[in-house]
Amino acid sequence: METKSPQRFSLDETLQVGVSRRTLLRRAAALGVSMPVVGGLLAACGGGDDEATTAPQATQAGGGGATPGATEAPSGDSTPATTPSSEAGAFEYEEPQNKGGQIIEGTFADAKTVNPVLVSDTSSGRIADLIFNGVMTPDVETTEPKGELAESWEISDDGLTYTFTLRSGVTFHDGEPLTAEDVKFTYDLLMNPASNSPRTAELTERIESIEVTDESTVVFTLKNPTAPFLVSNMVYGIVPQHILQDVDPAQLAQHEFSVGTKGVTIGSGPFQFEEWVKDDHLTLVKYPGYWEGEPNIDRYIYKVVPDQTVAVQQLKTGEIDFGPINEASYEEMKAQENVKVFEYDTFSFTFYAYQLDPEKTTLFQDKRVRQALFYALDREAMIEAIRFGLGEVAHGTMPLISWAYNPDGLEIKYEYDPEKAKQLLDEAGWVPGPDGIREKDGQRLAFSVYTNAGNQVREQYITVFQQAWKEIGVECTPKTEEWNAFLDRITGSKDFEMFLVGFQWDVDPDQTTMWATEAYEGGFNMNKYSNPQVDELLKQGLLTTDQEERKRIYTEMQNILQDELPSAVLDFPKAIAGVNKRVHNLWPNAVDTTFNAHQWWVDA
Repeated sequence: METKSPQRFSLDETLQVGVSRRTLLRRAAALGVSMPVVGGLLAACGGGDDEATTAPQATQAGGGGATPGATEAPSGDSTPATTPSSEAGAFEYEEPQNKGGQIIEGTFADAKTVNPVLVSDTSSGRIADLIFNGVMTPDVETTEPKGELAESWEISDDGLTYTFTLRSGVTFHDGEPLTAEDVKFTYDLLMNPASNSPRTAELTERIESIEVTDESTVVFTLKNPTAPFLVSNMVYGIVPQHILQDVDPAQLAQHEFSVGTKGVTIGSGPFQFEEWVKDDHLTLVKYPGYWEGEPNIDRYIYKVVPDQTVAVQQLKTGEIDFGPINEASYEEMKAQENVKVFEYDTFSFTFYAYQLDPEKTTLFQDKRVRQALFYALDREAMIEAIRFGLGEVAHGTMPLISWAYNPDGLEIKYEYDPEKAKQLLDEAGWVPGPDGIREKDGQRLAFSVYTNAGNQVREQYITVFQQAWKEIGVECTPKTEEWNAFLDRITGSKDFEMFLVGFQWDVDPDQTTMWATEAYEGGFNMNKYSNPQVDELLKQGLLTTDQEERKRIYTEMQNILQDELPSAVLDFPKAIAGVNKRVHNLWPNAVDTTFNAHQWWVDA
């Protein structure tokens, strides 16, 4: 969706509202979609005939390799270069013709936190990106590592020691200088299990020590060479030690810094915290002392709207300036005179996860069951009918625009094959019972699948699951929850049998945080998957900077994942975003939409 790279990975909560029965019948008939799928789509739509809408938001992420040697960051006031990323054209910088005013972004899910140490969702990430800076950031043109707070950096010949020299004159919003001590403090907090940060597992696995040599120099020593360390791990927002040093890490989430408090929630970014009215709006105001230059606009408002119908309408009327556009409204919005439409591939995917913890359920311990369910889904028809074709069937776990994307190297692709699905279930010993639902050893093959309420593309997807899986003798019960409750379920209690959600990768193909065994605690391995061979391949992929070798390693890893199928990656959706034409220099993109927030400006 829309998280800037400094937060790196995040779960995608984009709300999407369904299309009408009439539209789906028309599209399904034209596509030759099977009747079980059509039934699922119609059930998901509800009863109305009015045209409604669906929508992904812009997604961004970060990543990049590392080469030993010294590097100097470009100056903070450089002009963004022309970067093609959308149907709307290249990124062409416009000199500001006006100072002041505000930009209102529409969203469907409120933030959960404003503390970058704790961010795990896209809404929280958007706000954190505007309040805080990371040591590094990805370049939006090249995706290579670029200094943000770092003026320069040096990497030892063995790839284990990274020495960062920070920019001078950078201050937090209360005027206190940002120093190397703040960087060390932030990373110590990220690596402290008591903080409950989703970055803990990966950082503790990679970082051996952090040393401050003077107020502007900090040295990171790694346990092993880590190819994407600069933009995969040095991108998190730096928090102020003088505000948080006496806070118990176990109480961090409840502290006034994390829940948003004017004068306490402070960073070094272009905007500072003003107010937060939960489930209504969050307001930031410009920080005049921002090190890259005083922002052009006075105020940024993150406005929570009820649904996509309202969001599209408010884009049309100008009540919001920036927001997602659903697939169903894409063509209509391209003709809207006051809105510029951006459409592009991203680093995100939609997936469902099987619960693999045998203490929670034993239904999915046999990989043949997991494979059968995936073979039973007509994903091509789902994307065409529900997403209006604005997406691609996923083959493997690497997004389309990743340099590691290699579908031709994958041995299993899960083309739609319901007969193969039935065969696999037969082989696994699951036989149809009196009601048609398969049974084994007195247990029915029946379970629930959760997704976030209001995201009707996902709600339609799980209704298709219900219909398609019933055809092969499996009972699936769709369940929905409000986003933050759903997030707590899948990342906290892990009380589920199956869930469906979206996820955003960064530009580097390292996927340790989802597939590594240690990522079950302090990462995004939410279903307790564990395979020592995958763990080893993930480690190998970090030890070399040779792109072709890494691609080979990640293809081997994907072949194991495709066979074992701990989670099923359904699609790679396109992002569609609209920006009011009164707004200038704001370019939704797949890497970092907020990279130049201080240069945004609006017509008088």
